[in-house]
Amino acid sequence: MTPSNHPSDRASDAEPDRQPDREVETASAPRARDAGTSGGFDTDLTLGPATRLLWRSPDCVHLEVGDRAVVVEGLPAPVLRAVAASLPPPRSRAVATRSGAPAPAAQRAGDPRDPRNPADSVNSGDSGDSAPPAVRDTLRALAEAGFLWRRPGGPDDRRLSPPGPRLAPELTSLAGRHGPAAADVLAARQTARVVVHGASRLAAQLGAVLASAGVGRVHCSGGGDVRLHCAAPGGVTPGDEGRPLQQAAEHALRRAAPEVDTGPPDPDEPADLTVLALDEPVSDDRRLALHALDAPYLVVRLGADSGVIGPLVLPGLTSCLRCADLHRQDRDPAWAALSVQLTIGRRHGPASSVAVATLVAGAAAVQALAFLDGEQPAAVNATLEVQLPDWRLRRRSWPMHPECDCAQLPQSPTGRAAGQR
Repeated sequence: MTPSNHPSDRASDAEPDRQPDREVETASAPRARDAGTSGGFDTDLTLGPATRLLWRSPDCVHLEVGDRAVVVEGLPAPVLRAVAASLPPPRSRAVATRSGAPAPAAQRAGDPRDPRNPADSVNSGDSGDSAPPAVRDTLRALAEAGFLWRRPGGPDDRRLSPPGPRLAPELTSLAGRHGPAAADVLAARQTARVVVHGASRLAAQLGAVLASAGVGRVHCSGGGDVRLHCAAPGGVTPGDEGRPLQQAAEHALRRAAPEVDTGPPDPDEPADLTVLALDEPVSDDRRLALHALDAPYLVVRLGADSGVIGPLVLPGLTSCLRCADLHRQDRDPAWAALSVQLTIGRRHGPASSVAVATLVAGAAAVQALAFLDGEQPAAVNATLEVQLPDWRLRRRSWPMHPECDCAQLPQSPTGRAAGQR
Protein backbone atom coordinates (compact mmCIF):
# COMPACT_ATOMS: atom_id res chain seq x y z
CA MET A 1 0.00 0.00 0.00
CA THR A 2 1.24 3.49 -0.77
CA PRO A 3 -0.53 6.35 0.97
CA SER A 4 0.59 9.84 0.07
CA ASN A 5 1.47 13.04 1.87
CA HIS A 6 3.78 11.54 4.45
CA PRO A 7 5.97 14.30 5.93
CA SER A 8 9.14 12.55 4.77
CA ASP A 9 7.87 12.82 1.21
CA ARG A 10 8.49 16.56 1.36
CA ALA A 11 12.22 16.23 1.59
CA SER A 12 14.59 18.28 -0.50
CA ASP A 13 14.93 15.59 -3.18
CA ALA A 14 11.71 16.82 -4.80
CA GLU A 15 12.95 19.41 -7.24
CA PRO A 16 10.57 21.69 -9.14
CA ASP A 17 9.98 20.86 -12.77
CA ARG A 18 11.87 23.48 -14.70
CA GLN A 19 10.70 24.29 -18.19
CA PRO A 20 13.84 24.63 -20.31
CA ASP A 21 14.23 27.89 -22.13
CA ARG A 22 13.25 27.56 -25.76
CA GLU A 23 16.37 26.73 -27.70
CA VAL A 24 16.73 29.14 -30.60
CA GLU A 25 19.01 28.21 -33.47
CA THR A 26 20.13 30.48 -36.28
CA ALA A 27 20.23 29.54 -39.94
CA SER A 28 21.49 31.71 -42.75
CA ALA A 29 20.69 31.76 -46.43
CA PRO A 30 21.93 34.10 -49.16
CA ARG A 31 20.68 37.64 -48.72
CA ALA A 32 17.79 38.55 -50.96
CA ARG A 33 19.96 40.79 -53.11
CA ASP A 34 22.42 37.93 -53.74
CA ALA A 35 19.98 35.06 -54.15
CA GLY A 36 19.37 35.39 -57.83
CA THR A 37 15.62 34.92 -57.25
CA SER A 38 13.15 37.48 -58.51
CA GLY A 39 9.44 37.52 -59.15
CA GLY A 40 7.44 34.47 -58.12
CA PHE A 41 8.79 31.40 -56.42
CA ASP A 42 7.34 27.93 -56.79
CA THR A 43 7.67 25.68 -53.75
CA ASP A 44 5.77 22.68 -52.50
CA LEU A 45 6.61 23.59 -48.89
CA THR A 46 4.61 25.68 -46.46
CA LEU A 47 4.48 26.37 -42.74
CA GLY A 48 3.30 23.43 -40.66
CA PRO A 49 -0.08 23.94 -38.95
CA ALA A 50 1.60 24.42 -35.56
CA THR A 51 4.47 26.58 -36.87
CA ARG A 52 4.43 30.26 -36.03
CA LEU A 53 6.30 32.80 -38.13
CA LEU A 54 7.42 36.11 -36.63
CA TRP A 55 9.30 38.85 -38.52
CA ARG A 56 12.42 40.13 -36.81
CA SER A 57 13.35 42.35 -39.75
CA PRO A 58 12.50 42.50 -43.49
CA ASP A 59 14.95 39.67 -44.26
CA CYS A 60 15.03 37.80 -40.93
CA VAL A 61 12.26 35.58 -39.58
CA HIS A 62 11.73 33.65 -36.37
CA LEU A 63 10.01 30.25 -36.67
CA GLU A 64 8.79 28.34 -33.66
CA VAL A 65 6.93 25.09 -33.12
CA GLY A 66 6.42 23.59 -29.69
CA ASP A 67 9.52 24.16 -27.59
CA ARG A 68 11.81 24.63 -30.60
CA ALA A 69 12.62 27.82 -32.48
CA VAL A 70 14.96 28.93 -35.24
CA VAL A 71 15.98 32.32 -36.62
CA VAL A 72 16.44 32.32 -40.40
CA GLU A 73 18.29 35.17 -42.06
CA GLY A 74 18.58 36.14 -45.68
CA LEU A 75 15.86 34.09 -47.36
CA PRO A 76 14.60 35.94 -50.46
CA ALA A 77 11.23 37.69 -50.09
CA PRO A 78 9.54 35.49 -52.77
CA VAL A 79 10.58 32.39 -50.81
CA LEU A 80 9.17 33.75 -47.57
CA ARG A 81 5.91 34.75 -49.26
CA ALA A 82 5.57 31.29 -50.76
CA VAL A 83 6.15 29.32 -47.55
CA ALA A 84 4.06 31.74 -45.47
CA ALA A 85 0.92 30.90 -47.45
CA SER A 86 -1.34 29.23 -44.92
CA LEU A 87 -2.38 25.60 -44.95
CA PRO A 88 -6.12 25.10 -45.36
CA PRO A 89 -7.94 24.67 -42.03
CA PRO A 90 -8.27 21.11 -40.71
CA ARG A 91 -11.42 19.36 -41.85
CA SER A 92 -13.20 16.33 -40.52
CA ARG A 93 -12.46 13.20 -42.54
CA ALA A 94 -16.19 12.60 -42.87
CA VAL A 95 -16.75 16.09 -44.31
CA ALA A 96 -13.78 15.74 -46.66
CA THR A 97 -15.01 12.38 -47.91
CA ARG A 98 -18.48 13.72 -48.64
CA SER A 99 -16.98 16.64 -50.54
CA GLY A 100 -15.73 14.34 -53.29
CA ALA A 101 -12.40 16.16 -53.44
CA PRO A 102 -9.50 14.42 -55.19
CA ALA A 103 -7.02 12.42 -53.16
CA PRO A 104 -3.83 14.16 -51.99
CA ALA A 105 -1.14 14.26 -54.63
CA ALA A 106 1.10 11.82 -52.78
CA GLN A 107 -1.72 9.26 -52.64
CA ARG A 108 -2.41 9.30 -56.37
CA ALA A 109 -1.08 6.47 -58.49
CA GLY A 110 2.42 6.97 -59.69
CA ASP A 111 3.44 9.54 -57.04
CA PRO A 112 5.98 7.87 -54.71
CA ARG A 113 6.42 10.85 -52.41
CA ASP A 114 5.24 10.48 -48.85
CA PRO A 115 3.32 13.53 -47.54
CA ARG A 116 4.62 12.71 -44.07
CA ASN A 117 8.17 13.40 -45.31
CA PRO A 118 8.20 17.06 -46.35
CA ALA A 119 11.88 16.86 -47.25
CA ASP A 120 10.80 14.83 -50.30
CA SER A 121 9.47 18.07 -51.76
CA VAL A 122 12.93 19.61 -51.70
CA ASN A 123 14.69 16.45 -52.84
CA SER A 124 12.34 16.12 -55.81
CA GLY A 125 13.08 19.59 -57.09
CA ASP A 126 9.72 21.15 -56.18
CA SER A 127 11.50 23.99 -54.40
CA GLY A 128 12.03 25.82 -57.69
CA ASP A 129 14.81 25.59 -60.23
CA SER A 130 15.70 29.26 -59.74
CA ALA A 131 16.57 28.80 -56.07
CA PRO A 132 20.31 28.69 -55.34
CA PRO A 133 21.68 25.66 -53.48
CA ALA A 134 21.93 27.53 -50.15
CA VAL A 135 18.21 28.37 -50.27
CA ARG A 136 17.31 24.78 -51.10
CA ASP A 137 19.54 23.55 -48.28
CA THR A 138 17.85 25.94 -45.82
CA LEU A 139 14.36 24.83 -46.89
CA ARG A 140 15.40 21.19 -46.66
CA ALA A 141 16.75 21.72 -43.13
CA LEU A 142 13.56 23.50 -42.03
CA ALA A 143 11.44 20.70 -43.52
CA GLU A 144 13.46 17.96 -41.82
CA ALA A 145 13.15 19.84 -38.51
CA GLY A 146 9.36 19.99 -38.85
CA PHE A 147 8.95 23.74 -39.34
CA LEU A 148 7.83 23.29 -42.96
CA TRP A 149 5.43 20.73 -44.38
CA ARG A 150 4.72 19.58 -47.86
CA ARG A 151 1.75 21.56 -49.20
CA PRO A 152 -1.52 19.57 -49.19
CA GLY A 153 -2.66 18.02 -52.43
CA GLY A 154 -6.34 18.54 -51.59
CA PRO A 155 -8.80 19.44 -48.83
CA ASP A 156 -8.96 15.82 -47.63
CA ASP A 157 -5.24 15.56 -46.88
CA ARG A 158 -5.13 13.05 -44.01
CA ARG A 159 -2.49 15.06 -42.15
CA LEU A 160 -5.07 17.83 -41.67
CA SER A 161 -8.16 15.66 -41.22
CA PRO A 162 -9.07 14.90 -37.59
CA PRO A 163 -11.55 12.10 -36.85
CA GLY A 164 -14.13 14.84 -36.17
CA PRO A 165 -14.26 18.65 -36.17
CA ARG A 166 -14.11 18.70 -32.36
CA LEU A 167 -10.60 17.24 -32.47
CA ALA A 168 -9.10 19.75 -34.94
CA PRO A 169 -7.32 21.73 -32.16
CA GLU A 170 -5.96 18.48 -30.72
CA LEU A 171 -4.54 17.50 -34.12
CA THR A 172 -2.83 20.87 -34.52
CA SER A 173 -1.36 20.58 -31.03
CA LEU A 174 -0.02 17.10 -31.77
CA ALA A 175 1.53 18.40 -34.99
CA GLY A 176 3.87 20.52 -32.90
CA ARG A 177 5.45 17.38 -31.41
CA HIS A 178 4.80 14.68 -33.99
CA GLY A 179 4.85 16.61 -37.25
CA PRO A 180 2.96 15.05 -40.16
CA ALA A 181 2.57 11.83 -38.13
CA ALA A 182 0.18 13.67 -35.75
CA ALA A 183 -2.88 12.29 -37.55
CA ASP A 184 -1.61 8.74 -36.99
CA VAL A 185 -1.08 9.48 -33.28
CA LEU A 186 -4.60 10.84 -32.94
CA ALA A 187 -6.03 7.88 -34.86
CA ALA A 188 -4.24 5.53 -32.44
CA ARG A 189 -5.87 7.33 -29.51
CA GLN A 190 -9.25 6.51 -31.03
CA THR A 191 -8.55 2.80 -30.58
CA ALA A 192 -7.00 3.11 -27.10
CA ARG A 193 -8.67 1.59 -24.05
CA VAL A 194 -8.38 3.29 -20.65
CA VAL A 195 -10.04 2.24 -17.40
CA VAL A 196 -10.30 4.82 -14.61
CA HIS A 197 -10.95 3.06 -11.31
CA GLY A 198 -11.97 4.76 -8.10
CA ALA A 199 -14.49 7.01 -6.39
CA SER A 200 -12.24 10.06 -6.11
CA ARG A 201 -13.60 13.34 -7.48
CA LEU A 202 -10.71 13.02 -9.93
CA ALA A 203 -12.03 9.88 -11.62
CA ALA A 204 -14.81 11.22 -13.85
CA GLN A 205 -12.99 14.52 -14.33
CA LEU A 206 -9.85 12.79 -15.58
CA GLY A 207 -11.85 10.39 -17.71
CA ALA A 208 -13.64 13.32 -19.34
CA VAL A 209 -10.33 14.99 -20.20
CA LEU A 210 -9.02 11.80 -21.81
CA ALA A 211 -12.21 11.32 -23.81
CA SER A 212 -12.16 14.96 -24.90
CA ALA A 213 -8.55 14.49 -26.06
CA GLY A 214 -9.63 11.74 -28.44
CA VAL A 215 -9.22 8.52 -26.44
CA GLY A 216 -11.91 6.34 -27.99
CA ARG A 217 -12.73 4.00 -25.11
CA VAL A 218 -12.79 5.25 -21.52
CA HIS A 219 -14.51 3.33 -18.75
CA CYS A 220 -14.99 4.62 -15.20
CA SER A 221 -15.44 1.72 -12.80
CA GLY A 222 -16.06 3.43 -9.47
CA GLY A 223 -18.73 1.92 -7.23
CA GLY A 224 -21.30 3.41 -4.89
CA ASP A 225 -23.42 6.53 -5.27
CA VAL A 226 -22.42 10.11 -6.00
CA ARG A 227 -21.84 12.22 -2.93
CA LEU A 228 -21.45 15.97 -3.02
CA HIS A 229 -17.72 15.81 -2.34
CA CYS A 230 -17.32 13.89 -5.64
CA ALA A 231 -18.44 16.87 -7.75
CA ALA A 232 -15.84 18.68 -9.83
CA PRO A 233 -15.81 20.80 -13.01
CA GLY A 234 -15.94 18.46 -15.98
CA GLY A 235 -16.77 15.49 -13.77
CA VAL A 236 -19.90 14.53 -11.89
CA THR A 237 -22.13 17.42 -10.83
CA PRO A 238 -23.99 18.31 -7.64
CA GLY A 239 -27.18 17.38 -9.50
CA ASP A 240 -25.87 13.81 -9.72
CA GLU A 241 -26.01 13.37 -5.94
CA GLY A 242 -27.51 9.99 -5.08
CA ARG A 243 -27.14 8.53 -8.59
CA PRO A 244 -24.87 5.53 -9.16
CA LEU A 245 -21.35 6.91 -9.53
CA GLN A 246 -20.54 4.82 -12.59
CA GLN A 247 -23.66 6.04 -14.40
CA ALA A 248 -22.97 9.68 -13.53
CA ALA A 249 -19.36 9.30 -14.68
CA GLU A 250 -20.50 7.91 -18.03
CA HIS A 251 -22.74 10.93 -18.53
CA ALA A 252 -19.80 13.23 -17.69
CA LEU A 253 -17.67 11.51 -20.32
CA ARG A 254 -20.38 11.80 -22.97
CA ARG A 255 -20.85 15.48 -22.22
CA ALA A 256 -17.18 15.98 -23.03
CA ALA A 257 -17.04 13.55 -25.98
CA PRO A 258 -20.41 12.29 -27.24
CA GLU A 259 -18.80 9.61 -29.38
CA VAL A 260 -16.74 7.98 -26.59
CA ASP A 261 -17.31 4.30 -25.80
CA THR A 262 -17.80 4.08 -22.03
CA GLY A 263 -18.35 0.32 -21.81
CA PRO A 264 -15.98 -1.95 -19.90
CA PRO A 265 -13.09 -3.43 -21.89
CA ASP A 266 -13.44 -6.89 -23.36
CA PRO A 267 -11.71 -9.50 -21.15
CA ASP A 268 -9.78 -10.62 -24.22
CA GLU A 269 -8.63 -7.03 -24.86
CA PRO A 270 -7.34 -5.64 -21.58
CA ALA A 271 -7.02 -1.90 -21.08
CA ASP A 272 -3.98 -0.18 -22.49
CA LEU A 273 -3.78 1.82 -19.27
CA THR A 274 -5.49 1.58 -15.90
CA VAL A 275 -5.73 4.77 -13.85
CA LEU A 276 -6.20 4.35 -10.10
CA ALA A 277 -7.96 7.47 -8.80
CA LEU A 278 -8.71 6.37 -5.26
CA ASP A 279 -9.45 8.19 -2.01
CA GLU A 280 -7.64 5.41 -0.15
CA PRO A 281 -4.18 3.84 -0.60
CA VAL A 282 -3.77 1.20 -3.30
CA SER A 283 -3.93 -2.22 -1.70
CA ASP A 284 -1.17 -4.72 -2.23
CA ASP A 285 -3.74 -7.19 -3.63
CA ARG A 286 -4.65 -4.73 -6.39
CA ARG A 287 -0.99 -4.10 -7.14
CA LEU A 288 -0.30 -7.82 -7.42
CA ALA A 289 -3.33 -8.32 -9.66
CA LEU A 290 -2.22 -5.59 -12.06
CA HIS A 291 1.30 -7.01 -12.21
CA ALA A 292 -0.04 -10.52 -12.82
CA LEU A 293 -1.98 -9.15 -15.81
CA ASP A 294 1.06 -7.20 -17.02
CA ALA A 295 -1.21 -4.15 -17.01
CA PRO A 296 0.37 -0.67 -17.08
CA TYR A 297 -1.17 1.61 -14.47
CA LEU A 298 -1.02 5.21 -13.29
CA VAL A 299 -1.78 6.22 -9.70
CA VAL A 300 -3.41 9.61 -9.05
CA ARG A 301 -4.39 10.77 -5.58
CA LEU A 302 -5.38 13.89 -3.67
CA GLY A 303 -4.62 15.22 -0.21
CA ALA A 304 -6.31 18.05 1.65
CA ASP A 305 -4.17 20.64 -0.15
CA SER A 306 -1.96 18.51 -2.39
CA GLY A 307 -1.95 16.09 -5.27
CA VAL A 308 0.32 13.29 -6.48
CA ILE A 309 0.52 11.89 -10.01
CA GLY A 310 2.37 8.63 -10.41
CA PRO A 311 4.14 6.50 -10.52
CA LEU A 312 3.18 5.26 -13.96
CA VAL A 313 4.12 1.61 -13.69
CA LEU A 314 5.13 -0.74 -16.50
CA PRO A 315 5.16 -4.07 -14.63
CA GLY A 316 8.57 -5.69 -14.59
CA LEU A 317 10.25 -2.72 -16.25
CA THR A 318 9.84 0.26 -13.92
CA SER A 319 9.51 0.97 -10.23
CA CYS A 320 6.17 0.24 -8.62
CA LEU A 321 4.20 1.28 -5.56
CA ARG A 322 6.01 -1.17 -3.29
CA CYS A 323 9.36 0.20 -4.50
CA ALA A 324 8.30 3.63 -3.24
CA ASP A 325 7.17 2.11 0.07
CA LEU A 326 10.54 0.41 0.55
CA HIS A 327 12.42 3.63 -0.23
CA ARG A 328 10.30 5.45 2.37
CA GLN A 329 10.98 2.73 4.90
CA ASP A 330 14.73 2.98 4.23
CA ARG A 331 14.75 6.61 5.32
CA ASP A 332 12.03 6.40 8.01
CA PRO A 333 11.98 3.30 10.26
CA ALA A 334 8.47 4.23 11.44
CA TRP A 335 7.01 4.16 7.93
CA ALA A 336 5.54 0.65 8.27
CA ALA A 337 3.47 1.74 11.28
CA LEU A 338 2.52 5.06 9.70
CA SER A 339 1.40 3.47 6.44
CA VAL A 340 -1.08 1.24 8.24
CA GLN A 341 -2.60 4.23 10.06
CA LEU A 342 -2.86 6.20 6.80
CA THR A 343 -5.25 3.57 5.44
CA ILE A 344 -7.85 4.77 7.93
CA GLY A 345 -10.25 7.21 6.30
CA ARG A 346 -10.51 10.81 7.43
CA ARG A 347 -13.05 11.44 10.18
CA HIS A 348 -15.01 13.91 8.04
CA GLY A 349 -14.61 12.12 4.71
CA PRO A 350 -12.27 12.84 1.80
CA ALA A 351 -10.78 16.33 1.78
CA SER A 352 -9.38 18.06 -1.29
CA SER A 353 -9.18 21.42 -3.01
CA VAL A 354 -11.24 21.52 -6.19
CA ALA A 355 -8.63 23.78 -7.78
CA VAL A 356 -5.85 21.30 -6.98
CA ALA A 357 -8.04 18.43 -8.18
CA THR A 358 -8.55 20.16 -11.52
CA LEU A 359 -4.83 20.87 -11.85
CA VAL A 360 -3.97 17.27 -11.01
CA ALA A 361 -6.57 15.87 -13.41
CA GLY A 362 -5.05 17.86 -16.26
CA ALA A 363 -1.47 16.92 -15.40
CA ALA A 364 -2.44 13.26 -14.99
CA ALA A 365 -4.13 13.32 -18.40
CA VAL A 366 -0.91 14.66 -19.92
CA GLN A 367 0.97 11.69 -18.48
CA ALA A 368 -1.62 9.17 -19.64
CA LEU A 369 -1.72 10.64 -23.15
CA ALA A 370 2.07 10.69 -23.36
CA PHE A 371 2.08 6.97 -22.60
CA LEU A 372 -0.68 6.20 -25.12
CA ASP A 373 1.06 8.32 -27.76
CA GLY A 374 4.33 6.39 -27.38
CA GLU A 375 6.21 9.19 -25.65
CA GLN A 376 8.19 9.01 -22.40
CA PRO A 377 5.96 10.13 -19.50
CA ALA A 378 7.67 12.02 -16.70
CA ALA A 379 5.79 9.90 -14.14
CA VAL A 380 7.66 6.70 -15.07
CA ASN A 381 9.94 5.85 -12.11
CA ALA A 382 8.72 9.05 -10.46
CA THR A 383 5.84 11.02 -9.01
CA LEU A 384 4.76 14.54 -9.90
CA GLU A 385 3.59 16.43 -6.83
CA VAL A 386 1.91 19.72 -6.05
CA GLN A 387 1.59 21.12 -2.54
CA LEU A 388 -0.17 24.38 -1.77
CA PRO A 389 0.68 27.21 -1.47
CA ASP A 390 3.44 26.33 -3.95
CA TRP A 391 1.96 26.24 -7.46
CA ARG A 392 4.77 24.23 -9.06
CA LEU A 393 4.73 20.57 -9.98
CA ARG A 394 7.76 18.83 -8.49
CA ARG A 395 9.15 15.58 -9.78
CA ARG A 396 10.43 13.00 -7.28
CA SER A 397 12.37 10.00 -8.57
CA TRP A 398 11.54 6.49 -7.31
CA PRO A 399 13.99 3.98 -8.81
CA MET A 400 13.31 0.26 -8.63
CA HIS A 401 14.13 -1.03 -5.16
CA PRO A 402 16.45 -4.05 -4.99
CA GLU A 403 14.27 -5.74 -2.37
CA CYS A 404 11.00 -5.33 -4.26
CA ASP A 405 9.45 -8.36 -5.93
CA CYS A 406 8.01 -6.42 -8.88
CA ALA A 407 10.59 -7.61 -11.40
CA GLN A 408 9.99 -11.27 -10.54
CA LEU A 409 6.20 -11.35 -10.18
CA PRO A 410 4.50 -14.02 -12.31
CA GLN A 411 2.51 -12.74 -15.27
CA SER A 412 -0.58 -13.98 -17.05
CA PRO A 413 0.28 -16.14 -20.08
CA THR A 414 -1.97 -13.82 -22.11
CA GLY A 415 -0.34 -10.69 -20.74
CA ARG A 416 1.13 -8.21 -23.15
CA ALA A 417 4.69 -6.96 -23.14
CA ALA A 418 4.81 -4.17 -20.61
CA GLY A 419 4.10 -0.80 -22.11
CA GLN A 420 3.12 -2.25 -25.49
CA ARG A 421 -0.31 -1.72 -26.99
